[in-house]
Amino acid sequence: MACFARALSQDDEPALLAIDQAHIVQFGGEVLIQRSSLSFFERTGHAFTAFNDDQVVGFVFAQAIFNGTRPTIFVSRLAVHHEDVDVVKQALELLVEAVTKSAYDAAVYDLMWHVPASDEKLQRTLAKNQYDKCETHVFERVLGSRGQSR
Repeated sequence: MACFARALSQDDEPALLAIDQAHIVQFGGEVLIQRSSLSFFERTGHAFTAFNDDQVVGFVFAQAIFNGTRPTIFVSRLAVHHEDVDVVKQALELLVEAVTKSAYDAAVYDLMWHVPASDEKLQRTLAKNQYDKCETHVFERVLGSRGQSR
């Protein structure tokens, strides 16, 4: 069995939703898989779905952002779920490589990953692929009625 990745597709929504929900159970956060998010990330050129044979096992949401100086690929979520540890490892590796290659091909040389502090597998995969941990913190505030319900 070999893993492969392809560009994200809205057709994968049910499988991606299950993986996203499993990711949230393990690491927290909110569901990102919705028709609108899939439509958006499908167009970015930097979002991918991972498969093990014909089974969806993971996804990565990434997009280019511009800070006025240079573009950066920002990865908001990489989620993989499978019972086989080797498949998880292979899918993580594959999705990191897919984003890295898509950034390079688009001549975007800065990449930034939003990684849960407890996701040690992803942190190890990123370190293995020459990504460095930045000593910054993310502060979050949700405004409006959504913020009041938290």
